[in-house]
Amino acid sequence: MLQHLPIEDVIVQFTVVILAALVVRIGFERTRVPGLIGLIVLGMIIGPGGLNVLPQEPVVELFGSIGLLYIMFIAGAEIDLDLVRDRKQEAISFGAMAFVFTFAPAFGVGLLFGLETAGALLLAAALSSHTLVAYPIIGRFGLAGRRPIVAATGGTLLTDTASLLVLVIVIRSAGGEGGGSWIVPIASLAALSVGALLVVPRVSGIVLGSELNTQAEKALFLLAVLLVLSVLADAIGTEDILGAFLAGLCLNRALHRRHDLKQHLEFVGQMLFIPFFFVETGMRLRLDALQDLATWLLALALVTVVLAAKGSAAMAATRLFGYSRAEGLAIASLSFPQAAATLAVIVIGLELKLFDADTADAVIIVIFLTCLIGPLMTRHAAKRMSQDAPADR
Repeated sequence: MLQHLPIEDVIVQFTVVILAALVVRIGFERTRVPGLIGLIVLGMIIGPGGLNVLPQEPVVELFGSIGLLYIMFIAGAEIDLDLVRDRKQEAISFGAMAFVFTFAPAFGVGLLFGLETAGALLLAAALSSHTLVAYPIIGRFGLAGRRPIVAATGGTLLTDTASLLVLVIVIRSAGGEGGGSWIVPIASLAALSVGALLVVPRVSGIVLGSELNTQAEKALFLLAVLLVLSVLADAIGTEDILGAFLAGLCLNRALHRRHDLKQHLEFVGQMLFIPFFFVETGMRLRLDALQDLATWLLALALVTVVLAAKGSAAMAATRLFGYSRAEGLAIASLSFPQAAATLAVIVIGLELKLFDADTADAVIIVIFLTCLIGPLMTRHAAKRMSQDAPADR
């Protein structure tokens, strides 16, 4: 049977990924380990660097690419902009501290472990972002509207945007995507953002608010906005993931007002796009890289940077705005997990050969550890917050 590997039939490829993703996600979630970790491990095992069961092209790569756009879209859509607007000073302060406190030491670690300047900058940008993996825990405790939680979620908008902008600058300066100055693409992105933020919310209000349009048609409209803005962002010389993130921001309020539509969209993504993205990410890595001591040393150094930097930012915000210790712990734990923007930057770094397999595997270890530590600490902090006296919302 090994003589017939990798599998060439596209239907069989699709079937293998779906069945394996189902088993892995169920198994990992039952052990309270985020399912995304299991999907990455699955990709490493069945990919070219493992057992070579599946090739990356065409099925896994196609759906994985759309999955990356979808993840960045959700990152922009899930933030409650109305709450952030009311607490913008706290959100901006925490987001800026979380980014700056992480960026400088992560850049230094990258240089220390032999990365070129462009690669070290990209690594720093990746780790300076964070993903609200543990946010559903906060929601279950009814704490989403509390001041420190709003600061953490609003800070995500700032850190992810800053990370993606650094990504564009590094790519252009390093000669990726044709090389040249990064000023024109950034200016073009600003113009695209202004135009999209003016037009898309108005159009979405008409399309999503019409009773003549079915749920399927409304969902197709959302997907069309995501893909069109992604294509436009790529066409102006930036990255398509920036367009996807912008699409999420443009449709943010519309989705928060239509929970049923948002649930349908999340269902499709969780069922199809996200599993393929994480499996494809794992397929880019080599199992033998995990045997290298330098990989583990780099991973531990980066985990230390993330925990210390995000923890320091949370501590500073706690003192600055008078949060309780439990609230400070909640902010820190929400900002520890590295997933969406981190993986997006790493994937592009691999494509541009700014990272090697050892560095990418080290970041995967960081994602694994922070996605374990963050939710566990968030659950503990949420329990303490719910037991405390009601705080100023």
